[in-house]
Amino acid sequence: MSDVLNSISALPDQGSATVMGNNLLSYFSGLTAEDKRFVKDSMRWAEYRADLRHDRNSEPAAWFEYYSGVLWSVGWSLEQAPVIHVDKNFTGNALDVWARSLSQQLSREKVGLMKEAFHMLETHSDAIDVFRGSAREWSDFRFSPAQYNFNRELEIVVSNVRLLDAKWSSTYLFWTIQHTGSELDIRSRRFLIRSAAINENRLQLAAAVLDMRTREIELARGA
Repeated sequence: MSDVLNSISALPDQGSATVMGNNLLSYFSGLTAEDKRFVKDSMRWAEYRADLRHDRNSEPAAWFEYYSGVLWSVGWSLEQAPVIHVDKNFTGNALDVWARSLSQQLSREKVGLMKEAFHMLETHSDAIDVFRGSAREWSDFRFSPAQYNFNRELEIVVSNVRLLDAKWSSTYLFWTIQHTGSELDIRSRRFLIRSAAINENRLQLAAAVLDMRTREIELARGA
């Protein structure tokens, strides 16, 4: 049985989005299927390796730093230091906090695309069940917009969102916290890779994650 449960046409003029466990990836138009697979394989491999070294909940900083190092090991360059937002007593919408924390580094277009991906996620029952179930298990989730920049480098901005002591309500909008006592930890970092580095690492990376494929669901408007 294919690991892709539901494949739907791309977003008009924008690209597509994928749910992969508790990861939500959103792609601008222009990325090939091979590009998207490389991004997904990279993030899956980095998550797996970081989990072997650090505990996500008790060592979020060390976990994300190691995660970043694994991405570097498969060809991604690390652009600047991570952007960090920590709130020990959080209420509100985590996506709005994320957008404000990256307001100097992320275009309105990227923010809009990522929020659109979350909107699609909210309205897709199978996808939200997969995403929410994995997020509840780990108390975190990751998301990233991906596109080719003007220099024809593939660019992703990976954000790791950790919610502790949250009720993880049964509503779809569980990333909007309406009670006190939740701890929010957002760590975001930009990564770039050139086509030559993708081609150099593609086969080896695909082989490394071959046996750890998780459920993937493609999203689109109106699905």
